[in-house]
Amino acid sequence: MGTAYTFLMALGLSLGLTPVVRALARKTGALCYPNERSVHRVPVPYLGGVSIYLASVLAVSLIKSPKDPVLVRALTYGGVFILIVGLVDDLVGLKPWQKALGQILSGVLVLALRINISFVSDPWSNTVKVLGFLAVPVTLFWIVSFENLINFSDGLDGLAAGVTAITATVIVFAANKAGAPKVCPVAAAIAGSVLGFLPYNFHPASIFMGDAGALYLGLALASLSIQGLVKSAVLMSVFAPLLALLIPISDAAFAIIRRRSAGMPASRADRDHLHHRLLELGLGHRQCVYIIYFVSMGFGALGLVASFIPLAQGVSIAGVAVVALLLTMHRTGLLSVRQVRNRTDDRSST
Repeated sequence: MGTAYTFLMALGLSLGLTPVVRALARKTGALCYPNERSVHRVPVPYLGGVSIYLASVLAVSLIKSPKDPVLVRALTYGGVFILIVGLVDDLVGLKPWQKALGQILSGVLVLALRINISFVSDPWSNTVKVLGFLAVPVTLFWIVSFENLINFSDGLDGLAAGVTAITATVIVFAANKAGAPKVCPVAAAIAGSVLGFLPYNFHPASIFMGDAGALYLGLALASLSIQGLVKSAVLMSVFAPLLALLIPISDAAFAIIRRRSAGMPASRADRDHLHHRLLELGLGHRQCVYIIYFVSMGFGALGLVASFIPLAQGVSIAGVAVVALLLTMHRTGLLSVRQVRNRTDDRSST
């Protein structure tokens, strides 16, 4: 019941705070102006990440249900740090190395707050593998990867918010299955905060979350998955949120391959993301978003279902489904590697 209350609290706070933050952005001139890569044609307020952060952190703080205190501190302090990094990038602009440094430092802060992948359970042998000195780089890689995955997916109105809501909801159920119930209210707060933001962010968006929101949500999902799932003996509970993020993961991987094959830095933006290619196929803005929502929900549900069946069967079913999806996307040209056509950055997709 505490998880439901936290979700509703975050939802209500986000619904109420987002218009206030939007008005503040307009008053201060914190606007995203359209450019060659943008899908919007008029200036749109930034600062949506601020309302998402405040709604999620306040909801977790106000609800007295049992929750993981380490996780709450990580989202509160690590979250505000990466939120500030994102705000600076949104409003002033950061060089790729400066942004990467900020992401690494946010991971170090989360590590200092005792969120880490110090060991993993081996479900095949029922043993625990201690990572030792590898715990630090593995944890940092995990956190920075999630931050970039959500940032990659923030290319269409409502896309990053919806995918995050789906993934956070999957984590609620997966963490409960994995025996980490104190993670559930925090994950529910993340889901509620982005769903409360979504009505204002859905096409045509009246406010963007920007890098600030995308990076915060990435850090939040990374911390939730570490604290609730990575160390679990239920292997498929770890895979469930990763499967829900399959579209951003595959898009990011092919973006890196595409840019490197063109002799460009992996951080250089282009107009060749999966959502751009869906638009090229003649789909509307909302249709593209709905398709990615549907795939994310389907694979997240597959991961949850697979956690209730024998491990070998679960891994096999998930593996076949992933390969089938990737082959389908490749055959339709959605994941083919082709020459980068536009090197101009836009608001938050990288």
